[in-house]
Amino acid sequence: MDSVRRPAVAGSFYPADADELGVLLNECFVSSPLGPQGASMPNPALAAGVVPHAGPIYSGPCAAHLYCQLEPSVQRIILLGVNHRAHGHKASLSPWDRWRTPLGDVIVDDDLGDSLESAVEFLKRDGAAHAEEHSIEIQLPFLQRVLDEFQFVPISLSYLSAEECAELGSAIAAVFSTAAKKTRTLILASSDLSHYLSPRQTDELDRIALDRVLALDPAGLLEVVEENNITMCGVLPTAVMLYAANALGTKRARLLQHCHSGDVTPMRNVVGYASVAIEF
Repeated sequence: MDSVRRPAVAGSFYPADADELGVLLNECFVSSPLGPQGASMPNPALAAGVVPHAGPIYSGPCAAHLYCQLEPSVQRIILLGVNHRAHGHKASLSPWDRWRTPLGDVIVDDDLGDSLESAVEFLKRDGAAHAEEHSIEIQLPFLQRVLDEFQFVPISLSYLSAEECAELGSAIAAVFSTAAKKTRTLILASSDLSHYLSPRQTDELDRIALDRVLALDPAGLLEVVEENNITMCGVLPTAVMLYAANALGTKRARLLQHCHSGDVTPMRNVVGYASVAIEF
């Protein structure tokens, strides 16, 4: 297998040209209330977060609310994404050494991935789970925009039980604690919220899910999403992140932004987005 995972959605979700992509990313930051000229506001208490994964023209300004808080010195990202097509293994690490975007290559932290794979029996390296998926890929240009130099561990999830979410979250917390002794490390969950409902319905159902996220309640999040048929595609990545955050002793969650695709282009049925910061 080629050692580089090549972009699957460059030219569709976001520009394949580096200059065009840079302009779009700058617009995402400037269009968010991040201070003069979209200036960053580093948050040393930031441990984890939730970011949306639609095309940047729609969800990029929302995502920028979180990304502007990342300290440039962050060197490790554990990035949990959803496997929308359910291709390949249900919980998958990257078989590639690097992931490519129009802005360059990002190195995969194989050592940290090896530690996770050793600790979690159902976690495997599998290219099919990642090859056509956008939920992790779409985050990389933002990370390249705000960080000096970093490595990451991409984990694609298609189905896990609540018990498996807790197990994976506990393992992530353990490797986070070890990595954080040497390098600044963060956990990110990639998720959109309600899909293709009216703005009113989207707001109502999104709030039910976000209330559980803000309460740092992964079990409750899984329950309300199922009970209310909330089409939160990244509920599993978010639940795993919350289990990890709780194991690490985080103190609070803050909603940075909640919006939907209709805020960009008026439409009858919209997709909900949110950025949430989890802090020590």
